[in-house]
Amino acid sequence: MFGFNKRDVALTFNFLVVNLRDKYLGSKLGGVWAVANPLFMLGLFTFVFGFVYKSRLPGADTTLAYVIWLISGYGPWIAASEAISTSATSVVSAGGLIKNLAFKSEVLPIAAAATGIVPLTVSLVFLVFLMICDGNVPTWHAVWVPLVICLQFYFVVALGMWLSALTVFIRDISFVIPNVLTMLLFGTPIFYQIDAMPRIIRMVSQFNPFYILVEGYRQPLVHHQSPGVMGLLYVFVLSTVLFYLGLLAFRRVKGHFEAAL
Repeated sequence: MFGFNKRDVALTFNFLVVNLRDKYLGSKLGGVWAVANPLFMLGLFTFVFGFVYKSRLPGADTTLAYVIWLISGYGPWIAASEAISTSATSVVSAGGLIKNLAFKSEVLPIAAAATGIVPLTVSLVFLVFLMICDGNVPTWHAVWVPLVICLQFYFVVALGMWLSALTVFIRDISFVIPNVLTMLLFGTPIFYQIDAMPRIIRMVSQFNPFYILVEGYRQPLVHHQSPGVMGLLYVFVLSTVLFYLGLLAFRRVKGHFEAAL
């Protein structure tokens, strides 16, 4: 499929393991930081918004309801932003391997995107724990979540295919991405409800893939409703187009990677 075979799947998994291991290489706790870092941020948000500011959702009985609503969007965002940043630099980081080994370098951004599964898993486990504490137990609608996770991974891979190839030739992209992601974070209804935005921006947000993905988690987990199927289908089609064209562009320029790295 798309020119990949079983060997490439195994190679992608091996790169994923290497990425997770090398990220915390030299630290005494090692991979524990992969869980501790997102857990610290989520715990901090819970304390600030749940016990200090005591923010409330309209119609909610507890302050924990807002924290649950917030984390249901911010947790997936942490995973997506980390995966996008890692994917963008995946080819540059593996410059030595590309120069000395023969393999399909297309698997590098795919393996890098998969690193987001760790903070996403931590976020979802933490979210379910808070929901149980708040008496808001997940219902059967949670069966939508695995589909949304796969769709998020697919979308990030599609972006990563473009960004990883471009970063080889334009290194400034790796410095621009964090700023762009910060703008997207506050431009996407994650910390606030979409009703708080001006009408024109609300209309544009309906086509924001990140907003659609966030709602893909919030609707089944927090609101116990099925997510908008048309929105998810839109993200799938967009991801397919981006991935296919990005893969073609990646394969067209990868012959120049060795000279640029």
